[in-house]
Amino acid sequence: MKNFIREIHRRSLWQVLGIYAAGSWVVLQIVDTMAGALGLPEWAPSLALFLLIIGLPIVLATAFLQEGLSTKEPEVPQQSLADVGDAEPDPPLATGAVGFFTWKNALGGGVVALAVWGLIALGWVFLGGAGPEGLAPTTANANPSQALLPQGEERAKSIAVLPFANLSPDAENAFFADGVHESVLTQISKIGDLRVLSRASMLRYRETDLSLAEIADELAVGAILQGSVQRAGGQIRISAQLVDPVTEENLWADQYDGSVEEIFDFQSDVALRVAAQLEATLNPREVEAVTRRATESVNALDFYLRGSQAYNRFREADNEEAIRLFRQAIAEDSSFAIAWASLGDGYLQRVQFYGYPMAWADSAEAAARRAIALDSTSAEGYKTLGFAQSQRGYNGAATEFYERAYQLNPNFSAPANNLGVAYWLTGGDWAEANRWFKRSFQIEPNGGFARENVALSYGLMGESEIAEHWIEEAQALDPASPSVRRQRMALAIFRREPETAYKDFRRFLDESEQESGRLSTVAAVGAHYAGQHADVLDWTARALEQSSGGALADIHDIRVLRAHALSREDLSSEAVELLADAEREFQGQVDDGADNSEVMWWLSSIHMIRGSHDAGLDWLERSIDGGFNWWFLIEQDPIFDEVRGEPRYQAAIATMQARVEASRLEIEAEERAAGERP
Repeated sequence: MKNFIREIHRRSLWQVLGIYAAGSWVVLQIVDTMAGALGLPEWAPSLALFLLIIGLPIVLATAFLQEGLSTKEPEVPQQSLADVGDAEPDPPLATGAVGFFTWKNALGGGVVALAVWGLIALGWVFLGGAGPEGLAPTTANANPSQALLPQGEERAKSIAVLPFANLSPDAENAFFADGVHESVLTQISKIGDLRVLSRASMLRYRETDLSLAEIADELAVGAILQGSVQRAGGQIRISAQLVDPVTEENLWADQYDGSVEEIFDFQSDVALRVAAQLEATLNPREVEAVTRRATESVNALDFYLRGSQAYNRFREADNEEAIRLFRQAIAEDSSFAIAWASLGDGYLQRVQFYGYPMAWADSAEAAARRAIALDSTSAEGYKTLGFAQSQRGYNGAATEFYERAYQLNPNFSAPANNLGVAYWLTGGDWAEANRWFKRSFQIEPNGGFARENVALSYGLMGESEIAEHWIEEAQALDPASPSVRRQRMALAIFRREPETAYKDFRRFLDESEQESGRLSTVAAVGAHYAGQHADVLDWTARALEQSSGGALADIHDIRVLRAHALSREDLSSEAVELLADAEREFQGQVDDGADNSEVMWWLSSIHMIRGSHDAGLDWLERSIDGGFNWWFLIEQDPIFDEVRGEPRYQAAIATMQARVEASRLEIEAEERAAGERP
């Protein structure tokens, strides 16, 4: 062994190893740059590392066996002591040879590895593995969303109901045409044997130059229902055609003339005709649901349709108008179940988007329960009840109500989407959350929220490349959407780019000139993670001023963020008051049985700001037990800076990382088995 070690030293293998390691680092930097430029897949840098590892023993063996000048004693001319004097002797030729062969072997191995990797990379590009622009797809299709939509014969029972044209002489009746469209779509969606695209996915086709075949291809449907509405006073004329989008031939067509009251019969009749044409099977419950009249009052229907139109504009002034109109609809017909559910939605919109106090969620729950009491098959009522529960922190209960809504109407995208959120916040099952977001997308392929949440679920699992594809699609559908920009900022924070995330979101706000308490809250979160504490104070002040007296939260509670920004040196009196107010609310929710893991994280943050680190870690561990998995936020959150080195903190991070990776591997395996990934 001593002789072997002596040979290693003599043949300079330590020098070879050092040069090879340094050269490998350079090669990996080159590969990383080239991979991004060529649009190569995620495994490209790993391939280069693998080749370099394989090359290391080959290089060391070659250097060890290299004899040449490095192992042969050179012949040195004899010199007298007088000739040499006190000068140092010239180095033997072998020393220079060893250096030469050291560099030659070490760098040669790195060059060979880079060359092999380059050939594979070029093959990937020219054989179609990546496009000339942007990132290479990580799914089998360049558009990852397309892999989730039905193909071939699976499209036969998928239908898109396009917005009905308003042919009324009075432009005021545009709302009525929209209402007929929404009502017909709602009735058809109750047929579980059909895939019925959501209203949100249809709105972009109100005015379009696309052919029916192109629309069908975008939505992956086998049939399209289109029509027109004409209303004059108490009389209506409605035309409807079920069309084969490939041949553009009518599968069925009819025209209805009569009084406005006959609109209720029309909705049910169209749904049953469509089911018959597409050979859909209806069970007795679905037949009863499709043929049931939501109301017998035309006035109540008018108020409800106008209210829905106002609600869907998602502006605070329109929220006020929507609630007023829903109340009028109920005043006309107190048994109008969907109007009660929509009134609850209006109340919840106040809480979620406009910062109203949580008492409005209690009112929403009461309205939703009234809707269910009037109609036990009301998917809308169960969805609203679930959302009221989730707003108050009871995600376990919310999950049950969302699942009931989805069972009643599997073509209702909202409960599917909300189930994904509930699984985020309770139990930490991100694989299941991802599945529900995908189902929501399949119902609403042109809706922004569906794509955004699919993107976010992949980002949460560390699949940033796939997430980027989904968020790009969402932004292409609605470039001005604040929600898309909010999700894009979140994804950038997940990638540990908080400064870029905040800068981009601020630029969007400046360019769009949009303002609201919710947007100010999102900006405050961005400033917090970017370390811009002065900006946090500015944005939180705006948010509190814009939020109608209630406190807002988006990822983080703004009272907690403001208290942290105020307390960079000492805990100010305002910070003390903010933390006490937030703690009362969150502790009260937990004491009442709330299972929202975010609430426990916020309680952890409150104790951290106060300097009670043990209590803060206690709450962090409780939040993790409740399913909290957002380790990359905790890891970047300045509130936790002082406990980074503590074993309990590090163990908490490791627990979350392990669960996220388990979810990622689970989804990856499913997608590979389904052919959605190569």
